[in-house]
Amino acid sequence: GNCETAALVADDGSIDWLCLPAFDGDPIFARLLDARHGGFFALLDAASGRQPVPAGQRYQPETAILETDLSLSGGSLVVTDLMPIASGDASRPLLLRHIRATAGTPSLVLQLRTSRDYGEAGAPLTTIAPGSEAEPGRAGLRVAMDAPQVASHLPGVYTLRAGQAVTCALWPATADKMSRPEDHYTGELAQARQFWATWVGACAYAGPYRETVIRGAITLKLLSYAPTGALLAAPTTSLPERIGGSRNWDYRYTWVRDGAFTAQAFLALGFRREALAFSEWLGTRERLDATEMRTMYTIRGRRDLPEYEATALEGYRGSRPVRVGNGAAEQTQLDIYGEWLDFIERLYRDESPPHWLCDLIIATVERVRAQWAEPDSGIWEVRSAPRHFVYSKVMCWVTIERGLALAQRAGWPVDQAAWRETAEAIRGSVLAHGVDPVTNAFRASYEVAAPDAANLMLALVGFLPPDDPRIVATTDAIMRELRDERGFIYRYRDLDDGVGGEEGTFVMCTCWLVENLALQGREAEARDLFARLRAHSGPTGLLSEMIDSATGELLGNFPQAFSHLGLIRAALALGKLPH
Repeated sequence: GNCETAALVADDGSIDWLCLPAFDGDPIFARLLDARHGGFFALLDAASGRQPVPAGQRYQPETAILETDLSLSGGSLVVTDLMPIASGDASRPLLLRHIRATAGTPSLVLQLRTSRDYGEAGAPLTTIAPGSEAEPGRAGLRVAMDAPQVASHLPGVYTLRAGQAVTCALWPATADKMSRPEDHYTGELAQARQFWATWVGACAYAGPYRETVIRGAITLKLLSYAPTGALLAAPTTSLPERIGGSRNWDYRYTWVRDGAFTAQAFLALGFRREALAFSEWLGTRERLDATEMRTMYTIRGRRDLPEYEATALEGYRGSRPVRVGNGAAEQTQLDIYGEWLDFIERLYRDESPPHWLCDLIIATVERVRAQWAEPDSGIWEVRSAPRHFVYSKVMCWVTIERGLALAQRAGWPVDQAAWRETAEAIRGSVLAHGVDPVTNAFRASYEVAAPDAANLMLALVGFLPPDDPRIVATTDAIMRELRDERGFIYRYRDLDDGVGGEEGTFVMCTCWLVENLALQGREAEARDLFARLRAHSGPTGLLSEMIDSATGELLGNFPQAFSHLGLIRAALALGKLPH
Protein backbone atom coordinates (compact mmCIF):
# COMPACT_ATOMS: atom_id res chain seq x y z
CA GLY A 1 0.00 0.00 0.00
CA ASN A 2 0.87 3.67 -0.23
CA CYS A 3 -1.43 5.19 2.44
CA GLU A 4 -3.97 6.08 -0.24
CA THR A 5 -4.86 2.69 -1.69
CA ALA A 6 -3.68 -0.91 -1.40
CA ALA A 7 -3.13 -3.95 -3.61
CA LEU A 8 -3.59 -7.60 -2.68
CA VAL A 9 -1.12 -10.02 -4.25
CA ALA A 10 -1.97 -13.72 -4.45
CA ASP A 11 0.65 -16.34 -3.67
CA ASP A 12 0.94 -17.09 -7.41
CA GLY A 13 2.04 -13.48 -8.02
CA SER A 14 -1.24 -12.18 -9.43
CA ILE A 15 -2.43 -8.77 -8.25
CA ASP A 16 -6.12 -9.51 -7.75
CA TRP A 17 -7.34 -6.38 -5.95
CA LEU A 18 -6.57 -2.68 -6.40
CA CYS A 19 -8.96 0.27 -6.14
CA LEU A 20 -8.28 3.64 -7.78
CA PRO A 21 -7.84 6.46 -7.16
CA ALA A 22 -8.14 5.52 -3.47
CA PHE A 23 -9.22 2.74 -1.11
CA ASP A 24 -12.95 3.22 -1.71
CA GLY A 25 -12.70 3.75 -5.47
CA ASP A 26 -13.66 1.48 -8.34
CA PRO A 27 -11.52 -1.71 -8.28
CA ILE A 28 -9.53 -1.95 -11.51
CA PHE A 29 -8.25 -5.36 -10.38
CA ALA A 30 -11.13 -7.36 -8.90
CA ARG A 31 -10.40 -11.02 -9.63
CA LEU A 32 -10.59 -11.47 -5.87
CA LEU A 33 -14.38 -11.12 -6.26
CA ASP A 34 -14.84 -12.63 -9.71
CA ALA A 35 -12.49 -15.17 -11.24
CA ARG A 36 -13.86 -14.62 -14.78
CA HIS A 37 -14.68 -10.93 -15.04
CA GLY A 38 -12.48 -9.22 -12.47
CA GLY A 39 -9.31 -7.49 -13.59
CA PHE A 40 -5.84 -8.69 -12.62
CA PHE A 41 -2.11 -8.35 -13.30
CA ALA A 42 -0.71 -11.88 -13.51
CA LEU A 43 2.31 -13.92 -14.51
CA LEU A 44 1.92 -16.98 -16.72
CA ASP A 45 4.36 -19.85 -17.25
CA ALA A 46 4.95 -19.56 -21.00
CA ALA A 47 5.99 -23.20 -21.35
CA SER A 48 2.95 -24.74 -19.62
CA GLY A 49 0.39 -22.01 -20.22
CA ARG A 50 -0.54 -22.19 -16.54
CA GLN A 51 -0.12 -20.01 -13.47
CA PRO A 52 3.26 -20.41 -11.74
CA VAL A 53 3.47 -22.69 -8.74
CA PRO A 54 3.60 -20.70 -5.46
CA ALA A 55 6.86 -21.31 -3.59
CA GLY A 56 6.64 -18.82 -0.72
CA GLN A 57 5.67 -15.26 0.13
CA ARG A 58 6.97 -12.81 2.72
CA TYR A 59 7.62 -9.16 3.44
CA GLN A 60 11.14 -7.84 3.55
CA PRO A 61 11.72 -7.52 7.32
CA GLU A 62 9.91 -4.57 8.93
CA THR A 63 8.74 -3.12 5.61
CA ALA A 64 5.70 -3.24 3.33
CA ILE A 65 7.84 -4.54 0.44
CA LEU A 66 6.48 -7.92 -0.64
CA GLU A 67 8.45 -10.83 -2.12
CA THR A 68 6.76 -13.79 -3.84
CA ASP A 69 8.71 -16.92 -4.88
CA LEU A 70 7.42 -18.77 -7.96
CA SER A 71 8.33 -22.02 -9.66
CA LEU A 72 8.01 -22.32 -13.47
CA SER A 73 8.78 -25.12 -15.90
CA GLY A 74 12.18 -23.74 -16.80
CA GLY A 75 13.27 -22.35 -13.45
CA SER A 76 12.27 -20.06 -10.60
CA LEU A 77 11.53 -16.39 -9.99
CA VAL A 78 11.16 -13.92 -7.16
CA VAL A 79 8.70 -11.06 -7.65
CA THR A 80 9.25 -7.93 -5.56
CA ASP A 81 6.25 -5.60 -5.31
CA LEU A 82 6.27 -2.16 -3.76
CA MET A 83 4.06 0.91 -3.77
CA PRO A 84 5.96 4.16 -3.14
CA ILE A 85 4.40 6.00 -0.20
CA ALA A 86 2.12 8.68 -1.62
CA SER A 87 3.67 12.12 -1.92
CA GLY A 88 1.24 13.92 -4.24
CA ASP A 89 3.75 13.65 -7.09
CA ALA A 90 1.85 12.38 -10.16
CA SER A 91 5.12 11.56 -11.94
CA ARG A 92 5.94 8.80 -9.44
CA PRO A 93 4.85 5.24 -10.23
CA LEU A 94 1.86 3.85 -8.38
CA LEU A 95 3.24 0.32 -8.19
CA LEU A 96 6.52 -1.32 -9.18
CA ARG A 97 7.05 -5.02 -9.96
CA HIS A 98 10.56 -6.39 -10.23
CA ILE A 99 10.67 -9.97 -11.53
CA ARG A 100 14.07 -11.66 -11.22
CA ALA A 101 15.09 -15.16 -12.26
CA THR A 102 16.76 -17.03 -9.41
CA ALA A 103 17.48 -20.38 -11.12
CA GLY A 104 17.26 -21.95 -14.58
CA THR A 105 15.85 -20.12 -17.61
CA PRO A 106 12.18 -19.51 -16.84
CA SER A 107 9.94 -18.18 -19.61
CA LEU A 108 6.98 -16.04 -18.60
CA VAL A 109 4.20 -13.93 -19.99
CA LEU A 110 2.82 -10.88 -18.22
CA GLN A 111 -0.92 -10.40 -18.60
CA LEU A 112 -3.04 -7.48 -17.47
CA ARG A 113 -6.76 -6.88 -17.64
CA THR A 114 -8.69 -4.10 -15.97
CA SER A 115 -12.33 -4.01 -14.95
CA ARG A 116 -14.50 -0.97 -14.27
CA ASP A 117 -17.81 -0.13 -12.62
CA TYR A 118 -17.62 -3.15 -10.31
CA GLY A 119 -17.48 -5.64 -13.17
CA GLU A 120 -20.03 -3.95 -15.44
CA ALA A 121 -17.29 -3.08 -17.93
CA GLY A 122 -13.89 -4.54 -18.64
CA ALA A 123 -10.94 -4.18 -20.97
CA PRO A 124 -9.50 -6.90 -23.21
CA LEU A 125 -6.65 -9.00 -21.90
CA THR A 126 -3.33 -7.24 -22.55
CA THR A 127 -0.03 -9.07 -22.94
CA ILE A 128 2.73 -6.70 -21.87
CA ALA A 129 5.51 -6.68 -24.44
CA PRO A 130 9.16 -5.74 -23.80
CA GLY A 131 9.77 -2.00 -23.70
CA SER A 132 6.06 -1.31 -24.04
CA GLU A 133 3.90 1.54 -22.83
CA ALA A 134 0.13 1.22 -22.74
CA GLU A 135 -3.00 2.63 -21.17
CA PRO A 136 -5.11 -0.49 -20.70
CA GLY A 137 -8.83 -0.06 -20.66
CA ARG A 138 -8.98 3.62 -19.70
CA ALA A 139 -8.74 2.51 -16.08
CA GLY A 140 -6.93 5.51 -14.64
CA LEU A 141 -3.47 4.01 -15.06
CA ARG A 142 -0.72 3.46 -17.59
CA VAL A 143 1.80 0.65 -17.70
CA ALA A 144 5.44 0.55 -18.77
CA MET A 145 7.91 -2.35 -18.95
CA ASP A 146 11.68 -2.73 -19.05
CA ALA A 147 13.24 -6.03 -20.08
CA PRO A 148 16.69 -7.41 -20.95
CA GLN A 149 17.46 -8.94 -24.32
CA VAL A 150 15.09 -11.90 -24.50
CA ALA A 151 16.00 -15.33 -25.80
CA SER A 152 12.55 -16.02 -27.24
CA HIS A 153 11.24 -14.50 -30.46
CA LEU A 154 7.63 -15.01 -29.39
CA PRO A 155 5.84 -11.72 -28.73
CA GLY A 156 5.34 -10.96 -25.07
CA VAL A 157 7.44 -13.90 -23.82
CA TYR A 158 10.32 -13.18 -21.46
CA THR A 159 12.96 -15.87 -21.11
CA LEU A 160 15.36 -14.97 -18.34
CA ARG A 161 18.65 -16.39 -17.18
CA ALA A 162 19.42 -16.50 -13.48
CA GLY A 163 20.07 -12.96 -12.27
CA GLN A 164 18.18 -11.27 -15.13
CA ALA A 165 15.04 -9.27 -14.37
CA VAL A 166 12.14 -7.41 -15.89
CA THR A 167 10.63 -4.37 -14.23
CA CYS A 168 7.09 -3.12 -14.68
CA ALA A 169 5.54 0.10 -13.43
CA LEU A 170 1.91 1.11 -13.11
CA TRP A 171 1.51 4.87 -13.32
CA PRO A 172 -1.39 7.21 -12.66
CA ALA A 173 -3.02 8.24 -15.93
CA THR A 174 -2.24 11.84 -14.97
CA ALA A 175 1.50 11.28 -15.25
CA ASP A 176 3.05 13.56 -17.86
CA LYS A 177 5.56 11.00 -19.00
CA MET A 178 7.03 7.68 -17.98
CA SER A 179 10.75 7.08 -17.73
CA ARG A 180 12.31 3.63 -17.58
CA PRO A 181 10.77 1.58 -14.74
CA GLU A 182 14.14 0.07 -13.85
CA ASP A 183 15.53 3.55 -13.17
CA HIS A 184 12.66 4.21 -10.77
CA TYR A 185 12.81 0.81 -9.11
CA THR A 186 16.32 1.17 -7.69
CA GLY A 187 15.60 4.56 -6.18
CA GLU A 188 12.10 3.76 -4.93
CA LEU A 189 13.27 0.51 -3.33
CA ALA A 190 15.93 2.39 -1.37
CA GLN A 191 13.44 5.10 -0.39
CA ALA A 192 10.85 2.55 0.73
CA ARG A 193 13.37 0.72 2.88
CA GLN A 194 14.47 4.00 4.44
CA PHE A 195 10.89 5.13 5.03
CA TRP A 196 9.96 1.96 6.90
CA ALA A 197 13.23 1.84 8.83
CA THR A 198 12.62 5.40 10.08
CA TRP A 199 8.94 4.81 10.81
CA VAL A 200 9.44 1.48 12.60
CA GLY A 201 12.37 2.99 14.46
CA ALA A 202 9.93 5.24 16.34
CA CYS A 203 8.07 2.23 17.80
CA ALA A 204 8.20 2.17 21.59
CA TYR A 205 7.53 -1.59 21.87
CA ALA A 206 10.47 -3.67 23.03
CA GLY A 207 8.75 -6.86 24.16
CA PRO A 208 9.06 -10.50 23.10
CA TYR A 209 6.48 -10.35 20.29
CA ARG A 210 8.18 -7.71 18.18
CA GLU A 211 7.60 -9.35 14.80
CA THR A 212 3.83 -9.56 15.39
CA VAL A 213 3.59 -6.05 16.81
CA ILE A 214 5.64 -4.43 14.04
CA ARG A 215 3.74 -6.26 11.30
CA GLY A 216 0.49 -5.16 12.91
CA ALA A 217 1.68 -1.55 13.15
CA ILE A 218 2.78 -1.48 9.50
CA THR A 219 -0.58 -2.95 8.47
CA LEU A 220 -2.44 -0.26 10.42
CA LYS A 221 -0.21 2.39 8.83
CA LEU A 222 -1.09 1.04 5.38
CA LEU A 223 -4.77 1.34 6.34
CA SER A 224 -4.37 5.06 7.02
CA TYR A 225 -5.47 7.56 4.39
CA ALA A 226 -2.66 10.13 4.33
CA PRO A 227 -4.56 13.06 2.73
CA THR A 228 -7.04 13.27 5.63
CA GLY A 229 -5.80 11.15 8.56
CA ALA A 230 -8.78 8.77 8.26
CA LEU A 231 -8.22 5.16 9.38
CA LEU A 232 -9.71 2.29 7.40
CA ALA A 233 -11.36 -0.85 8.76
CA ALA A 234 -10.06 -2.93 5.81
CA PRO A 235 -9.12 -2.33 2.16
CA THR A 236 -11.65 -4.80 0.71
CA THR A 237 -15.36 -5.35 0.31
CA SER A 238 -17.52 -8.46 0.49
CA LEU A 239 -14.98 -11.09 1.52
CA PRO A 240 -17.44 -13.47 3.18
CA GLU A 241 -17.76 -14.36 6.84
CA ARG A 242 -18.68 -17.87 5.63
CA ILE A 243 -17.82 -19.24 2.16
CA GLY A 244 -20.97 -19.23 0.05
CA GLY A 245 -22.82 -17.11 2.60
CA SER A 246 -24.35 -13.66 2.30
CA ARG A 247 -22.69 -11.97 5.30
CA ASN A 248 -20.51 -9.88 3.02
CA TRP A 249 -19.86 -6.21 3.85
CA ASP A 250 -17.95 -3.24 2.49
CA TYR A 251 -15.27 -2.20 5.01
CA ARG A 252 -13.41 0.43 2.95
CA TYR A 253 -14.51 3.23 5.26
CA THR A 254 -13.75 4.80 8.62
CA TRP A 255 -15.76 3.71 11.63
CA VAL A 256 -15.42 5.96 14.68
CA ARG A 257 -15.05 2.77 16.76
CA ASP A 258 -12.45 1.09 14.57
CA GLY A 259 -10.56 4.33 14.09
CA ALA A 260 -10.48 5.04 17.82
CA PHE A 261 -9.22 1.53 18.59
CA THR A 262 -6.58 1.84 15.85
CA ALA A 263 -5.47 5.30 16.98
CA GLN A 264 -5.19 4.02 20.55
CA ALA A 265 -2.94 1.18 19.33
CA PHE A 266 -0.78 3.72 17.50
CA LEU A 267 -0.58 5.79 20.68
CA ALA A 268 0.40 2.78 22.80
CA LEU A 269 3.28 2.05 20.41
CA GLY A 270 4.55 5.63 20.34
CA PHE A 271 3.12 6.69 16.96
CA ARG A 272 1.50 9.89 18.25
CA ARG A 273 1.44 11.60 14.84
CA GLU A 274 -0.98 9.04 13.39
CA ALA A 275 -3.16 9.22 16.53
CA LEU A 276 -3.31 13.02 16.36
CA ALA A 277 -4.09 12.96 12.65
CA PHE A 278 -7.15 10.79 13.27
CA SER A 279 -8.30 12.97 16.17
CA GLU A 280 -8.01 16.11 14.07
CA TRP A 281 -9.72 14.49 11.07
CA LEU A 282 -12.74 13.41 13.09
CA GLY A 283 -12.83 16.73 14.92
CA THR A 284 -12.95 18.56 11.62
CA ARG A 285 -16.04 16.54 10.74
CA GLU A 286 -17.81 17.45 13.97
CA ARG A 287 -16.70 20.85 15.17
CA LEU A 288 -19.52 22.61 13.31
CA ASP A 289 -22.22 20.47 14.92
CA ALA A 290 -21.13 18.23 17.78
CA THR A 291 -24.51 16.48 17.95
CA GLU A 292 -24.04 14.87 14.55
CA MET A 293 -21.21 12.39 15.12
CA ARG A 294 -21.97 9.42 12.90
CA THR A 295 -21.07 5.77 13.20
CA MET A 296 -18.88 5.89 10.09
CA TYR A 297 -17.64 8.07 7.24
CA THR A 298 -15.91 7.84 3.90
CA ILE A 299 -12.18 8.43 4.03
CA ARG A 300 -12.86 12.00 2.89
CA GLY A 301 -15.43 12.59 5.61
CA ARG A 302 -18.74 12.17 3.79
CA ARG A 303 -21.58 10.80 5.91
CA ASP A 304 -23.65 9.22 3.17
CA LEU A 305 -22.64 5.63 2.34
CA PRO A 306 -25.68 4.21 0.52
CA GLU A 307 -25.45 0.43 0.31
CA TYR A 308 -26.16 -1.41 -2.94
CA GLU A 309 -25.27 -4.71 -4.57
CA ALA A 310 -22.80 -4.96 -7.47
CA THR A 311 -24.60 -7.69 -9.39
CA ALA A 312 -22.00 -8.12 -12.15
CA LEU A 313 -19.50 -9.70 -9.74
CA GLU A 314 -20.07 -13.30 -8.61
CA GLY A 315 -18.39 -12.78 -5.23
CA TYR A 316 -15.42 -14.45 -3.60
CA ARG A 317 -15.74 -18.16 -4.47
CA GLY A 318 -19.35 -17.56 -5.39
CA SER A 319 -20.27 -15.75 -2.16
CA ARG A 320 -22.94 -13.27 -3.17
CA PRO A 321 -23.85 -10.49 -2.84
CA VAL A 322 -20.98 -8.08 -3.47
CA ARG A 323 -21.85 -4.91 -1.59
CA VAL A 324 -20.72 -1.33 -2.13
CA GLY A 325 -21.39 1.18 0.66
CA ASN A 326 -22.61 0.28 4.11
CA GLY A 327 -26.09 0.76 5.53
CA ALA A 328 -24.76 0.66 9.10
CA ALA A 329 -23.86 4.32 8.58
CA GLU A 330 -27.48 5.16 9.39
CA GLN A 331 -27.61 3.20 12.66
CA THR A 332 -27.51 4.48 16.23
CA GLN A 333 -24.55 2.89 18.00
CA LEU A 334 -24.10 4.48 21.40
CA ASP A 335 -20.81 2.72 22.14
CA ILE A 336 -18.85 4.85 19.65
CA TYR A 337 -18.71 7.83 22.01
CA GLY A 338 -17.03 5.80 24.73
CA GLU A 339 -14.42 4.34 22.39
CA TRP A 340 -13.67 7.78 20.99
CA LEU A 341 -13.41 9.50 24.40
CA ASP A 342 -11.35 6.63 25.84
CA PHE A 343 -8.85 7.33 23.07
CA ILE A 344 -9.02 11.13 23.47
CA GLU A 345 -8.47 10.94 27.25
CA ARG A 346 -5.32 8.88 26.67
CA LEU A 347 -4.14 11.19 23.89
CA TYR A 348 -4.35 14.26 26.15
CA ARG A 349 -3.19 12.92 29.50
CA ASP A 350 -0.17 15.21 29.53
CA GLU A 351 -1.59 18.29 27.83
CA SER A 352 -4.87 20.13 27.42
CA PRO A 353 -7.01 19.44 24.34
CA PRO A 354 -7.45 22.32 21.90
CA HIS A 355 -10.40 24.62 22.54
CA TRP A 356 -12.56 23.26 19.73
CA LEU A 357 -12.04 19.71 21.01
CA CYS A 358 -13.09 20.73 24.55
CA ASP A 359 -16.41 21.95 23.17
CA LEU A 360 -16.87 18.69 21.26
CA ILE A 361 -16.08 16.58 24.32
CA ILE A 362 -18.57 18.46 26.50
CA ALA A 363 -21.27 18.23 23.81
CA THR A 364 -20.60 14.48 23.43
CA VAL A 365 -20.95 13.84 27.16
CA GLU A 366 -24.22 15.80 27.24
CA ARG A 367 -25.52 13.87 24.25
CA VAL A 368 -24.77 10.55 25.97
CA ARG A 369 -26.34 11.73 29.22
CA ALA A 370 -29.53 12.36 27.24
CA GLN A 371 -29.47 9.11 25.24
CA TRP A 372 -27.83 6.37 27.32
CA ALA A 373 -31.13 4.79 28.39
CA GLU A 374 -32.24 4.25 24.80
CA PRO A 375 -31.74 0.98 22.86
CA ASP A 376 -29.26 0.90 19.98
CA SER A 377 -27.81 -1.39 17.29
CA GLY A 378 -24.64 -2.06 19.26
CA ILE A 379 -21.03 -2.77 18.38
CA TRP A 380 -22.05 -5.66 16.12
CA GLU A 381 -24.37 -3.44 14.07
CA VAL A 382 -27.34 -5.78 14.27
CA ARG A 383 -29.97 -5.26 11.61
CA SER A 384 -32.76 -6.49 13.86
CA ALA A 385 -34.63 -4.28 16.33
CA PRO A 386 -32.42 -2.13 18.60
CA ARG A 387 -31.77 -3.53 22.09
CA HIS A 388 -30.35 -2.43 25.43
CA PHE A 389 -26.89 -3.92 24.84
CA VAL A 390 -24.74 -4.20 27.96
CA TYR A 391 -21.60 -3.22 26.08
CA SER A 392 -23.24 -0.06 24.72
CA LYS A 393 -24.39 0.96 28.22
CA VAL A 394 -20.90 0.41 29.63
CA MET A 395 -19.36 2.51 26.86
CA CYS A 396 -21.83 5.29 27.71
CA TRP A 397 -20.41 5.05 31.25
CA VAL A 398 -16.91 5.26 29.76
CA THR A 399 -17.91 8.40 27.84
CA ILE A 400 -18.83 10.21 31.05
CA GLU A 401 -15.94 8.85 33.09
CA ARG A 402 -13.36 9.93 30.51
CA GLY A 403 -15.12 13.27 30.09
CA LEU A 404 -14.93 13.77 33.86
CA ALA A 405 -11.21 12.95 33.90
CA LEU A 406 -10.55 15.53 31.19
CA ALA A 407 -12.80 18.15 32.83
CA GLN A 408 -11.13 17.74 36.22
CA ARG A 409 -7.64 18.05 34.79
CA ALA A 410 -8.48 21.10 32.70
CA GLY A 411 -10.91 22.76 35.13
CA TRP A 412 -13.74 23.05 32.63
CA PRO A 413 -16.85 24.89 33.86
CA VAL A 414 -19.17 21.88 33.68
CA ASP A 415 -21.54 20.37 36.24
CA GLN A 416 -19.26 17.54 37.33
CA ALA A 417 -21.70 16.42 40.04
CA ALA A 418 -24.44 15.92 37.42
CA TRP A 419 -22.03 14.02 35.18
CA ARG A 420 -21.03 11.79 38.11
CA GLU A 421 -24.67 11.18 38.95
CA THR A 422 -25.37 10.00 35.40
CA ALA A 423 -22.33 7.72 35.41
CA GLU A 424 -23.53 6.11 38.63
CA ALA A 425 -27.03 5.72 37.19
CA ILE A 426 -25.61 3.87 34.19
CA ARG A 427 -23.49 1.63 36.40
CA GLY A 428 -26.49 0.84 38.59
CA SER A 429 -28.63 0.03 35.57
CA VAL A 430 -26.03 -2.33 34.09
CA LEU A 431 -25.45 -4.15 37.35
CA ALA A 432 -29.19 -4.46 37.99
CA HIS A 433 -30.30 -5.56 34.52
CA GLY A 434 -27.16 -6.75 32.72
CA VAL A 435 -26.04 -9.59 34.99
CA ASP A 436 -27.63 -13.01 34.67
CA PRO A 437 -28.82 -14.12 38.12
CA VAL A 438 -28.06 -17.78 37.40
CA THR A 439 -24.52 -17.58 35.98
CA ASN A 440 -23.50 -14.23 37.58
CA ALA A 441 -22.13 -13.34 34.10
CA PHE A 442 -22.96 -10.29 32.02
CA ARG A 443 -25.69 -10.80 29.44
CA ALA A 444 -25.61 -9.70 25.80
CA SER A 445 -28.43 -7.25 26.50
CA TYR A 446 -31.09 -6.56 29.06
CA GLU A 447 -33.41 -8.65 26.86
CA VAL A 448 -31.03 -11.52 25.89
CA ALA A 449 -29.37 -13.72 28.53
CA ALA A 450 -26.87 -15.30 26.11
CA PRO A 451 -23.21 -14.20 26.34
CA ASP A 452 -21.66 -11.57 24.09
CA ALA A 453 -17.90 -11.49 23.53
CA ALA A 454 -17.99 -7.68 23.53
CA ASN A 455 -18.38 -7.91 27.30
CA LEU A 456 -14.75 -9.04 27.50
CA MET A 457 -14.05 -5.31 27.22
CA LEU A 458 -15.71 -4.49 30.55
CA ALA A 459 -12.59 -5.15 32.59
CA LEU A 460 -10.36 -3.61 29.92
CA VAL A 461 -12.09 -0.22 30.23
CA GLY A 462 -12.18 -0.33 34.02
CA PHE A 463 -15.91 -0.86 34.55
CA LEU A 464 -15.04 -3.56 37.10
CA PRO A 465 -11.70 -5.02 38.25
CA PRO A 466 -10.51 -8.03 36.23
CA ASP A 467 -10.80 -10.29 39.28
CA ASP A 468 -14.38 -9.26 40.10
CA PRO A 469 -16.50 -12.44 40.31
CA ARG A 470 -18.86 -11.11 37.61
CA ILE A 471 -15.95 -10.49 35.23
CA VAL A 472 -14.47 -13.93 35.91
CA ALA A 473 -17.90 -15.52 35.43
CA THR A 474 -18.33 -13.61 32.15
CA THR A 475 -14.94 -14.81 30.91
CA ASP A 476 -15.80 -18.39 31.83
CA ALA A 477 -19.27 -18.19 30.23
CA ILE A 478 -17.78 -16.88 26.99
CA MET A 479 -15.17 -19.63 26.98
CA ARG A 480 -17.83 -22.21 27.70
CA GLU A 481 -20.44 -21.09 25.16
CA LEU A 482 -18.63 -19.09 22.47
CA ARG A 483 -15.32 -20.95 22.10
CA ASP A 484 -14.60 -23.37 19.25
CA GLU A 485 -12.30 -26.41 19.28
CA ARG A 486 -9.29 -24.24 18.40
CA GLY A 487 -9.97 -22.05 21.41
CA PHE A 488 -11.09 -19.09 19.30
CA ILE A 489 -14.14 -16.99 20.16
CA TYR A 490 -17.36 -16.26 18.28
CA ARG A 491 -18.87 -12.81 18.79
CA TYR A 492 -22.20 -14.31 19.81
CA ARG A 493 -24.36 -17.34 19.11
CA ASP A 494 -27.94 -17.01 20.41
CA LEU A 495 -28.63 -13.48 19.22
CA ASP A 496 -30.96 -12.59 16.36
CA ASP A 497 -28.92 -10.04 14.42
CA GLY A 498 -31.39 -9.61 11.56
CA VAL A 499 -28.91 -11.01 9.02
CA GLY A 500 -28.90 -14.77 9.53
CA GLY A 501 -26.34 -17.29 8.34
CA GLU A 502 -23.16 -18.50 9.99
CA GLU A 503 -19.83 -16.79 10.49
CA GLY A 504 -16.36 -17.64 11.72
CA THR A 505 -14.71 -16.94 15.04
CA PHE A 506 -13.74 -13.32 15.56
CA VAL A 507 -10.02 -12.57 15.86
CA MET A 508 -10.34 -9.41 17.94
CA CYS A 509 -12.69 -11.08 20.44
CA THR A 510 -10.13 -13.84 20.84
CA CYS A 511 -7.48 -11.18 21.49
CA TRP A 512 -9.73 -9.64 24.16
CA LEU A 513 -9.90 -13.06 25.79
CA VAL A 514 -6.08 -13.17 25.85
CA GLU A 515 -6.09 -9.81 27.64
CA ASN A 516 -8.64 -10.97 30.21
CA LEU A 517 -6.77 -14.18 30.90
CA ALA A 518 -3.55 -12.21 31.35
CA LEU A 519 -5.21 -9.76 33.76
CA GLN A 520 -6.70 -12.64 35.74
CA GLY A 521 -3.27 -14.23 36.16
CA ARG A 522 -4.04 -17.17 33.84
CA GLU A 523 -0.73 -16.74 32.06
CA ALA A 524 -0.33 -20.19 30.52
CA GLU A 525 -3.80 -20.07 28.96
CA ALA A 526 -3.20 -16.55 27.67
CA ARG A 527 0.16 -17.28 26.06
CA ASP A 528 -1.04 -20.54 24.51
CA LEU A 529 -4.08 -18.87 22.93
CA PHE A 530 -1.97 -15.99 21.63
CA ALA A 531 0.51 -18.42 20.04
CA ARG A 532 -2.32 -20.23 18.24
CA LEU A 533 -3.68 -16.96 16.90
CA ARG A 534 -0.28 -15.87 15.61
CA ALA A 535 0.14 -19.20 13.81
CA HIS A 536 -2.91 -18.41 11.65
CA SER A 537 -1.36 -15.27 10.23
CA GLY A 538 0.86 -17.27 7.89
CA PRO A 539 4.17 -16.21 6.34
CA THR A 540 3.06 -12.62 5.64
CA GLY A 541 1.79 -12.08 9.19
CA LEU A 542 -1.58 -10.77 7.95
CA LEU A 543 -4.97 -11.65 9.40
CA SER A 544 -8.54 -11.24 8.24
CA GLU A 545 -11.54 -10.52 10.46
CA MET A 546 -12.51 -14.13 11.22
CA ILE A 547 -11.28 -17.72 11.19
CA ASP A 548 -13.26 -20.75 10.01
CA SER A 549 -13.71 -23.16 12.92
CA ALA A 550 -13.77 -26.25 10.70
CA THR A 551 -10.84 -25.52 8.38
CA GLY A 552 -8.80 -22.76 10.00
CA GLU A 553 -9.25 -20.72 6.82
CA LEU A 554 -9.27 -16.94 7.10
CA LEU A 555 -12.70 -15.36 6.57
CA GLY A 556 -13.98 -11.83 6.13
CA ASN A 557 -12.31 -8.70 4.84
CA PHE A 558 -8.52 -8.74 4.66
CA PRO A 559 -6.34 -7.51 6.19
CA GLN A 560 -8.51 -6.32 9.07
CA ALA A 561 -7.53 -3.43 11.35
CA PHE A 562 -9.53 -4.93 14.24
CA SER A 563 -7.47 -8.13 14.13
CA HIS A 564 -4.08 -6.44 14.04
CA LEU A 565 -4.84 -3.89 16.73
CA GLY A 566 -6.22 -6.78 18.79
CA LEU A 567 -2.92 -8.66 18.43
CA ILE A 568 -1.01 -5.52 19.43
CA ARG A 569 -3.17 -5.07 22.54
CA ALA A 570 -2.76 -8.72 23.48
CA ALA A 571 1.02 -8.56 23.05
CA LEU A 572 1.19 -5.47 25.25
CA ALA A 573 -0.92 -7.19 27.94
CA LEU A 574 1.28 -10.29 27.88
CA GLY A 575 4.35 -8.07 28.06
CA LYS A 576 3.22 -6.79 31.45
CA LEU A 577 3.29 -10.30 32.94
CA PRO A 578 6.40 -11.35 34.90
CA HIS A 579 8.71 -13.56 32.88
